[in-house]
Amino acid sequence: MILIKSNEQDYSTTQVIKWLQYLEKPYLRINDTTPINNITTDGDDITITTPTVSFNTKDIKRYWYRRGAWASTQRGVLGSIKERWLYLYLKYFTKEAEKDIVELIESQLEGNALNTFLNSSNINKVKVLKSCRVLDIDVPETILTNTRVGVSTFIQAHGDVITKAVNNIDPNIKGECFVDVTTKRITLENVEELPEKFHISVFQKLIKKQFEIRTFFLIDRFYSMAIFSQSDDQTKVDFRNYNFKKPNRVVPYDLPMEIESKLRKLLAEYTLKSASLDLIYSEEGDYIFLEINPIGQYDMVSVPCNYYLDLEIAKHL
Repeated sequence: MILIKSNEQDYSTTQVIKWLQYLEKPYLRINDTTPINNITTDGDDITITTPTVSFNTKDIKRYWYRRGAWASTQRGVLGSIKERWLYLYLKYFTKEAEKDIVELIESQLEGNALNTFLNSSNINKVKVLKSCRVLDIDVPETILTNTRVGVSTFIQAHGDVITKAVNNIDPNIKGECFVDVTTKRITLENVEELPEKFHISVFQKLIKKQFEIRTFFLIDRFYSMAIFSQSDDQTKVDFRNYNFKKPNRVVPYDLPMEIESKLRKLLAEYTLKSASLDLIYSEEGDYIFLEINPIGQYDMVSVPCNYYLDLEIAKHL
């Protein structure tokens, strides 16, 4: 049996499952809205019961953590609590208890896992940059600060500067409203509009590029794509500011073996068997690492480059 942990809306999970059905492989999909009603342990065996199915971890031959949190039955109960202080306390308590539940489950599955919730949801972007420096992987000059003075000083030292989220944040969709966090350029004029202190944020020197690279890593292979985003003002700073009327040109790309070797060591340090990575090929001809996203979408690389990653994941599982 193959266990897949995902959410209901994830298109990639559904596509992989279609291949598993074609290959006639048994699978079980647990979404983040699927509550765990009961967990029973007997030695190393763990039996998990949901409203629709009961299974034992010893019967799981492969585990794919794709995305989403594990849920408990207590989440539904929280909605009925009127006192805000009690709601916030129990919400925190439930979340902490769920971490222990997840650790218990995944401790039995990690040997045959394609990532886990614990290693995919706790990637620290700033720590990753530190690891890159140890591995001799080029990264942009970076600071964390929550003061206007700190940003101003950094801009004066490095010229063009960008800001991005401290951690990986999924887009928020509410009805017709779509909210996402992308990379934005910051100038001294922008800084004047900031308060003296704000939420701690990441600021980096803007690297002038020839093109961007999005690469998807699976087990031991990199599937890379070059994105020619620099010629469009809308996508110049970040290709994720998509121009749907005139999309960027993209082509399959092979990273140098030396760069792939360093990236393998980086991924191994964070025990990741699958992840999306962003890099820049600078005007000077250097490969500059930007970030890792263990649960990022890979379809944007797979489809235009004919990598058929849904099939490759299904075959691995």
